[in-house]
Amino acid sequence: MDSTLRQMLDGFRFSLENFASSLGTGNDKLNRARVLMDELYARAEEGADIAAISMDPAFGEVGALIGELASEKPPASEEQAASAGVQAVASGDGIPPAGVAAAGYHMAFDSMDGTTRAKYAAYYERIFGIEARAENAIHFNTLLEEDGVLLDMSREPLIEAARDTLGKAGEAHSPTVDHQQELVISVYDRVETITELEYEGTRMAEFSNVEHPWDAMYIEVIGLLPGCAQAIEAFGPTDENVAKLRSSHRFMADFMGITWDEVFSDPRYLLFWREVFWPKVPSLKRTAYGVSSAEGWRDLLRAKFYDPYVKEEPPVSADPSRARVRFWRKEFPTPEVLGMLQDPPRPEVDPG
Repeated sequence: MDSTLRQMLDGFRFSLENFASSLGTGNDKLNRARVLMDELYARAEEGADIAAISMDPAFGEVGALIGELASEKPPASEEQAASAGVQAVASGDGIPPAGVAAAGYHMAFDSMDGTTRAKYAAYYERIFGIEARAENAIHFNTLLEEDGVLLDMSREPLIEAARDTLGKAGEAHSPTVDHQQELVISVYDRVETITELEYEGTRMAEFSNVEHPWDAMYIEVIGLLPGCAQAIEAFGPTDENVAKLRSSHRFMADFMGITWDEVFSDPRYLLFWREVFWPKVPSLKRTAYGVSSAEGWRDLLRAKFYDPYVKEEPPVSADPSRARVRFWRKEFPTPEVLGMLQDPPRPEVDPG
C-alpha cells in the first residue's frame, strides 16, 4: 500500500477510534464506518491507488459517517467526561463545525498527485464550496447529500471509462461487450443514489459474467468444423486431427443439424470469421496460398483441408429444427444469436 494512502486511511481510522472512546462500541454508525474502513484497507492492500480509493463509494460514506458521529452525543453515563472534548470543536449548541466533517475530503485531495488532482478537482471544489456555505457539520452533510457531488464523483468516472471501453471495443467485435458498455452509460446516467449505483453495477456485472463466456463458447462450438480444418492446415493431417474432423463432421450434423454451409451462414460466426479470425491469418500464408479475403480462406480450408477427409463419410444434412441454443432459459435458432446478444433477454431481478 502506498505510504500516503496508508497515512490517509490511518487518519480516518484514528478518528473513528476516538469516537469509540466517547460513543461506545455499540454505536451503529461507528460500527458501519469500521466495516467500510476494513473494506477500504483491503482494496488498498490489493493494489487500489489513492484515486481509486477516493472515488470508491465507501470512502464518501465513511466521510459522511465521521461527520455524523462528530455531532452525536455520548451516552448519558459518559456525557460529562466527554463534554470538554466536544466543546473544543463544537459551537454553542454542541454541533461541530463543517470543517470537522470535511476534514477527510481535504486530506484525500491534498494527498493526490497532480494528474489525479486535476481529474477530480471539479468535484472537490464543489465539496469545499459546500463546506464554506455550511453552518455546521450536520448542515454540511445535508448539503452534500442534496448536491449529489458524491454520486457524480462515483459514477461519472465509470461512465467515462465505459465510453472509452466502447470506443476501443470495435477491435474485438464483441456484441456482449458493446451491449454491456452501452448499458452502463445509460443506466449510470439515470441512477439517483450511490446505493442504486452499486446495485446496478453489481447486477449488470453478474449478467455480463454469464454472457461473455456464453458468447465465447458459442463461437467455439459453432466453429468446430472450420476449427478442425484449420488444425489440419496448421499441423498436418495427423491421425488425431483427421479423426477429430470426421467425428465433428458427424456430431454437428447429428446433434445440432449443422453442416459446413450452416456455419458460414451464421451471422455471429461470420462476424468473428471476418473481423477477428481473418485479420490474424499471417501474411506469409495468405501469399503462399494466394488468398486475399476471409471468403477465400474459407473456401481454401474446405477444398484442401475438409472435403478430402470426409468424402468417404456417410452423407450428412442440415436440420434447422435442431439448430437451436438455450440462453437465459429461452431457446433461439442459431441464426438469431447475434441479434440476441446485441440485446440479450436478461431476466428480471427482484431486489427484494
